[in-house]
Amino acid sequence: MSRYISPILYILLLLLGCLIFVAIAGVRVGFFEPETGFALLTKSVIASIILSIVAFVSVFRCPCEKGSNNKLVFCSAAFLPLVYGLFWLGFYFSKSSCPEISDITTDIETPPSYIQIPLVRRSTENSTFYDVKSIRVQLEHYPDIKPAFSLLSEDEVFEETLSLVNEKGWEIVATYPEAGVIEATARTPVFGFRDDVVFRIRQEKELSRVDMRSSSRVGTADWGMNANRIEDFMLNLETQLHDRVENPTQ
Repeated sequence: MSRYISPILYILLLLLGCLIFVAIAGVRVGFFEPETGFALLTKSVIASIILSIVAFVSVFRCPCEKGSNNKLVFCSAAFLPLVYGLFWLGFYFSKSSCPEISDITTDIETPPSYIQIPLVRRSTENSTFYDVKSIRVQLEHYPDIKPAFSLLSEDEVFEETLSLVNEKGWEIVATYPEAGVIEATARTPVFGFRDDVVFRIRQEKELSRVDMRSSSRVGTADWGMNANRIEDFMLNLETQLHDRVENPTQ
């Protein structure tokens, strides 16, 4: 029976890979809803841990296989699923403390409004209306989310903001230069969930102010993705605006 162990492990490893591919690709291309993809991913993590345990046990229970040419199969079946399972378990526990919020903005009093995005979102997806309940959660967990300011004119800031959005590879949904509004859609790593962003550039005293809002189309918790997106973008934008002020001819 021991000579059949390595082929079985090999087949199980291939099936696990197929399950992972279907779980991720199915959501990215829209074959099924994110809930289904998460369910399949959870099953793949459980299956990977089980397969790893079976492979480790087989190494010590089947001595005739231990020194054979199929040793690579045993090692692959033991370590690859283990690394995969531990990665997702570690990711889950590292994000388990994230708050239940999926709409973040730099202006909690008068958040930028979506104009075109509501026409793009499906009826089954999250509403674009800002929930005031998010204010307390954001202030508690993401107090450093702030707007960006610049000495440049509104038109120049609009231009720099749009340039950075394109640089990030986000899909431009609509631009309204006269109103200083930019709408775009970003995608998360792995599953490729769509998160919508809107920018509002306006004059405030002697400065141009940039506000940003980022919200998830699905789910009530974003695992910190929207807040991280805003912090990263605003940091890059402030650097870009500062460089243009310091070097206006470039």
